[in-house]
Amino acid sequence: MSDTNSANLTLFYAPRSRSFTALWLLEELGEAYHLESFDLASNRHKQADYLALNPMGKVPLVMDGERPVSELGAIAIYLSDRFPKAQLSPGLDDPKRPAFLRWVFFSSAIMEPSFGEKMFNWDLPPASVAWGSFELMFETLTQAIGENTWLLGDRFSAADVLVGSNLFVGQMLGIIPTEGPVQDYVTRLQSRPAFARAGMIEAQQGDRFPAADAP
Repeated sequence: MSDTNSANLTLFYAPRSRSFTALWLLEELGEAYHLESFDLASNRHKQADYLALNPMGKVPLVMDGERPVSELGAIAIYLSDRFPKAQLSPGLDDPKRPAFLRWVFFSSAIMEPSFGEKMFNWDLPPASVAWGSFELMFETLTQAIGENTWLLGDRFSAADVLVGSNLFVGQMLGIIPTEGPVQDYVTRLQSRPAFARAGMIEAQQGDRFPAADAP
């Protein structure tokens, strides 16, 4: 829930970019936050004060008071552990903790490069790259979500936000099918109230700026 007055959390965000994932995550969190929204074409994320917080000059960036947190996986783990009331991550002693961490890193370390492989027709031996192959990634994910409601079984977590966001992008790019177990999982994600709220904010913010390429 966005709150421009009293929030200690700030999300640096640009519409039509990967920062939608962090926006959705914050809506799932249920904590007040300030939305610092800007147009990527303005190069706000390349200015010196921003680069001091995130040297990569990318969005999203979350500030917890004076503490910057960048990279989606780190944001998901940090916020989920920081605000346990939302129950978006298993505790350190929870038997599901290793699976949670696995899927958080799967979203960036396996899914994202495999998307690049598929889109750009990289011809790479699966044994030579950390993600294996697009086909192996998709087979592994399909099996996991075909057997369970969420990645951790019947328990929704921040890992579903990260993996689900990648699937949305993959469907928009035409490399992820819109049928079968994957689509059933996507439909469950889209039915979540927090996803709907984030979508409304995204639409409102997107109307403020002309379309721009994501960083």
